[in-house]
Order: sequence, then C-alpha cells, then structure tokens
Amino acid sequence: MSSLRRRLLLWLLPATFLAGLLASIGTYWGAVLELDDLLNDQMRYLAEHINVDPGEHVVLTDTGKKPSSLSDDNADEVLLQVWSAGALSFTTDPALTLPPPQETGLSDVQVGDQIWHTFVSQRGDKFIRVAQAQNKRWEELAGLAMHLLWPVVSLIPLLALFLWFGITYGLKPLRAVATELSERNVNSLQPIASKELPGEVKPLVDALNDLLERLANAFAMQKHFIADAAHELRTPVAALSIQVELAQRATQEVERQVSLSEVQSGVMRLTHLTQQLLTLARLEPDAQSPVMQSVELSALCKSVITDQVRRAEASGIDLGLTEHAASSIFGDPETLRILLNNLVDNAIRYAGARAKIDVAVRDTAQGVVLEVCDNGPGISAAERERVLERFYRGNNQNGSGSGLGLAIVNAIAEQHGAQVVLDTAPNSLGLRVQVVFPFQSEKYAG
Repeated sequence: MSSLRRRLLLWLLPATFLAGLLASIGTYWGAVLELDDLLNDQMRYLAEHINVDPGEHVVLTDTGKKPSSLSDDNADEVLLQVWSAGALSFTTDPALTLPPPQETGLSDVQVGDQIWHTFVSQRGDKFIRVAQAQNKRWEELAGLAMHLLWPVVSLIPLLALFLWFGITYGLKPLRAVATELSERNVNSLQPIASKELPGEVKPLVDALNDLLERLANAFAMQKHFIADAAHELRTPVAALSIQVELAQRATQEVERQVSLSEVQSGVMRLTHLTQQLLTLARLEPDAQSPVMQSVELSALCKSVITDQVRRAEASGIDLGLTEHAASSIFGDPETLRILLNNLVDNAIRYAGARAKIDVAVRDTAQGVVLEVCDNGPGISAAERERVLERFYRGNNQNGSGSGLGLAIVNAIAEQHGAQVVLDTAPNSLGLRVQVVFPFQSEKYAG
C-alpha cells in the first residue's frame, strides 16, 4: 500500500539535505576566499615585521623573538627566507630551497610538484620571503569543510524525526474524515463538516459532500419510485387475483369467459405498467447517458404512426402526420421513439373513439417542435403541470393508463435539453403537447 507520509519523507529529506549541502558549499567557498586573504595577510604581516640587523640576526620587530620560535607548532607550514645579493642568508628550513625572488608582493612559486604561495618584502638590498605550501592550505580547507558538513549530516536524523511528526500532524484531518466515514452506516449521508479543515483537505471533503448529496438524492428517488411502483402494482395484481378466483368459482361458461376476459385485460394493463416502470428506471438522472446521434424527426414520426395506426383505426381514430419539416436534432433515437410512442399512446387512450390525432414537425424561432394534438377531452389548466409527475392521472382517470406516460416524456425531454409544453388544441377542444428542441441540441451530446 502506498503511504503519503512515506512519499513526503522521501521527497522532503533529500531536498532538505541537498539544500543544506548547497548552503554548506556556498559557505565553504566563501570561507576559502576569506581564508586565502587571511593567510596572505599573515604572510604580509610576517614579511613586513621581520628585521635583519647588521649581524644578520632575524627578529620580529614587535616581539623581539626569533622567527623560528614564532611557530613552533607548525614550523613546517610557514617558510621564512632572507636573500642578500642573490644569495640565501637565512631560512627556517635549510632542506628546502626556493629560487631567488624576482619581485616583491604576492606570487606563486612552483617547486617540483608543489606550489608555494609567497610574499616578498624588500629592505635595502635584502629580500625577505614568507612562503606557505599549497597542500597545507588545502589541509586547513579540508578541515573547514568537515566542520561545515558535519552539522548538516548530524541534523538529518533530527530533521527526519521532526518531519515525521509534522507530517503525521498535518495528515490528522484526513484521518479524522476517514474515521467519521468509517463510523457511518449506509443511511448516514449527511455532509462532512468542512469549516475547520485545512485548505488542502477542504476540496476533497467538498467533493465527498457533493457525492453524498447526489447519493442521498438518488436513494430518495429510488425509495419514492419503489414505493409508488409497489402502490401502482398492488391494484392490478389484486384485481387479477379476484378475477381468477371468480373464474374458478364460475358455474356457467359465460361467467367464466367474462372473468377470463377481465384477466386478459388486467394482464395487458400490468404488462404496460411494467414496461413503463422499466422505461422510467432507465431514464433516472444517474443512469448511463445514451449515445447521441442525428435523428430526423419526420422519419421517426412516420415510423411511430405506422406502428400505432391499426390500434387507432380499431377505435375509429384518425391518426396522421400533418406537417413534416425536414428537421434533425441531436439525440438518442431509442428514447425519442419512446417519447413519441407515449404521446401517441396517451392521445389514443384518452381522446376517445372517433377522435382525431395530428402529429407535426415544424421549425420555429424557439427551435424544432414535435407536436401531438387531439380533439379529446383535454386536460384542465390547473392539472397540466401535475400530469408530468409520476402516477398522476388527474380527474380524467382511465383504468388502462399507468400515470407514467407524460412523466416519461418529460424525463426524455430533459435528457435532450428540450421543454414539454401542454396547451389547449387550436379548436379549443382536446390537448396539444409540444416538445421544443433547441437548435443547438449538439451540446447535450454526453
């Protein structure tokens, strides 16, 4: 399992060590320059304060001591020479010979594989040279580097400890959220309090709260749907049970045939209701989005009318397509067929025998309009909004209806960004249902 704490430590510790190392290197190079200047100043001081008397005695003017006693601890690190008329008259290391000085001031002299940093001062005809081997300086610098690097290395364990506890404290809000969620049951979908959470954790908790809210809405809709479906299914199932019982008790064939006929009608109503319930379940907001494509509405209307025309003729209903503009929309052909089928089915069920049902497709300023108009009893203005709700049949209740047809139409229209408009038919009789699709329906493609 991947650990966020381990990830942070693996990034922060090397980064901190690298920052400390770079700071030490910067300090080291600054110290190198300072040490070079300091050692050069020391050589200059020695050269300028050496006094050579007529008896060739060499002493420091500010102490009166001989140079050999000046640096007893490191006599091999600093070399003092006195040159007179091109000849070496005094040296602190007779075994080491440097070439005669050619000029005064600071200079580097190569002797074999060793470089010597020198400072030469002139007193009359005498040249006083103070020299120091480069490797001795590097030894001093190496010791300085160790002093600079050691604190950085020694602080790594302490820094790791502080980072461990700091990251643990920083992740405390996440553990609190995880603990709160683990203690909840399936019905606890209340939002998590995010007011006191850090800014880095708050977006995650806000996203979780949004998911919990959507889950709560989905569960509420499912419970409502199941309760309504159970209520609606109870009546036809009870009616079927009664008719089967009557058919079993019938003593005459006529009575038995009547009961069986009612059973057949009840089965048809139950089948229709079940199909509508399954269709409505597929159209839930959180269901999988359909695949959108271009749909020619006039061709769809002709296909649906062909499927429904025999049923309309059986009731003496005149069903036809009055306007067929060559208009296409971006949508799901299957659900759009369900939408139009429900509109035509509702009109056939409620318009009554020998009614007239006109289907039309036209272009308007608002968009492409799909219209189904009948001259039946219609729906009162007070009920037009409510008939779009599930299982609402209104005052004109028909035993063969499920109360889901217009609810399904409204759900499919919303899925396509369209609007359902219910109005009175042009002749002031019946009902006109319009589904207005916006011209830029492509934006609803997924």
